[in-house]
Amino acid sequence: MPTRLPNFGRVRRIRIVMGELFSWVKRANPGRVIAHLSAISFSASLCADVVSWRNNGQGKYPEATPPLNWEEHIVWEIPLENTSNGSPILIGNKLFLCQEPSTLVCVNSQSGKVLWKRDNDLTDLLGYTEDEKAHVQRLQARVNELRPELNRVHNDWRRLKSRLEKDGDNESLQESFRIKGEEGKKLHAQRQELVSDPKYDAVAPVPTHGTNGYTSFTPVSDGQRVYVAFGHGTLAAYDLEGNRIWGKRMEQPNVTNSPGGTSRWGGSTSPILVDGKLIVHFADYTALNPETGEELWRIPSEAEYGTPAVFEVEGQFFIFTPRGEVIRTKDGKTIDSGLVQLHHTYAWTAFSTPVVENGVVYTVRGLAYDGPDGHAHAYRIPKDLDTLQSQGLEPLWHTEVHKNRYYASPVIHNGLMYIFSQDFVFSVLRADTGEIVYGHNVEGLKGTAYTSISLAGDTLFFGSDDGILIAAQPGREYKELARSRLDIFRSSPIFEGNTAYLRAYSNLYAISSDR
Repeated sequence: MPTRLPNFGRVRRIRIVMGELFSWVKRANPGRVIAHLSAISFSASLCADVVSWRNNGQGKYPEATPPLNWEEHIVWEIPLENTSNGSPILIGNKLFLCQEPSTLVCVNSQSGKVLWKRDNDLTDLLGYTEDEKAHVQRLQARVNELRPELNRVHNDWRRLKSRLEKDGDNESLQESFRIKGEEGKKLHAQRQELVSDPKYDAVAPVPTHGTNGYTSFTPVSDGQRVYVAFGHGTLAAYDLEGNRIWGKRMEQPNVTNSPGGTSRWGGSTSPILVDGKLIVHFADYTALNPETGEELWRIPSEAEYGTPAVFEVEGQFFIFTPRGEVIRTKDGKTIDSGLVQLHHTYAWTAFSTPVVENGVVYTVRGLAYDGPDGHAHAYRIPKDLDTLQSQGLEPLWHTEVHKNRYYASPVIHNGLMYIFSQDFVFSVLRADTGEIVYGHNVEGLKGTAYTSISLAGDTLFFGSDDGILIAAQPGREYKELARSRLDIFRSSPIFEGNTAYLRAYSNLYAISSDR
């Protein structure tokens, strides 16, 4: 079919897991305890690798048969050394996931054993010598020492300024204010001299939102290599044994997001493999040669945080971005744009991943304040290149939905579109018309709904970052099947047969219906 979802680097190695016995031994060290001591036998199941964010972006695992209540079916649980919002991927019996600020971790999916970890420190990626690394470390140490001094002086200066506004003729206050200002200028000049050092500047950490961090990107694989992105604007390629093939620094994520071109929130657009290219979004959309990391094309882009969807027409591939642009992957040419209604002030609030289903692109976005809005769109993909390149996508429908942010990406199933807002309103729309079937305020949740909706077999899974995972039945009315309380998580689970894997904020879980 001309508009089928492509197999962009996805290697579906089908395999049978036949009654293999796993045992976990509880260790004495409480910091590394595998919490569930049991002998587990996984039944034979038809399995497939999960090599990209949301299983090629759709969030669907049609052959999966996970349990409904996950608390009762934990096979293993391992602590991780640092946090992350990114989801894992699965190649054979290896899980690949990230941890802050720049580490790729490989875990055996059957036992939970950490096989290897690889840090992607910028000094390594840029080939610094040991002397250069030591030089940068000394500069960083001095910068860290200056930070509290600068904060102290700045706070004192602000307090004096506030007092002068009420007692402007006080000469003693005026002198103290002047002295404190001079002290601040000297400290700032010292810091600027340190951070202006070329070696330091090249590897200086970039700002990011505390919730987002540097590892909200999910890795991607072609079955032979794993490609991983980090919020410092870095990329690396590894083989499955942990050997780095190449690594490089790109640019700061979403630099157009704030005045002066300085990123404030970081990035979270996961890399994708399509048309023989590795496509990433930091500040620009960029295509690279996966073998070498060589840049093939680059086009400027505004800030966004979701991952683009991919579709194919007559053998050519295109991406549909969360901002509603259609980009041809062979050369980076923009074919269509303006297909998502963006907020008039906060145009960068494009968080969720569009979904392609049966030749139609579906997407949702919104905002809760300053003229709150909520919009879902559907566009039909033309069946021939001439129509696509001359007329763009065909508008199918546009529906105003619950007004709030949509971090969670949607799922399309049996003619219905399922969406979930950050404040826990679960809505269902008709996929053909956009008519709202129902909206349900899911009670008992706290925090924020960052986790995208997943369809595993015939069950929907979604949740909140306070650790609640919900299993619900698809259909034209809300029917909750189970709730599980786990550790805090913001990532989305992945599924393999009767097993689910969830990268919680500080732990990694394997959950199986065979337990």
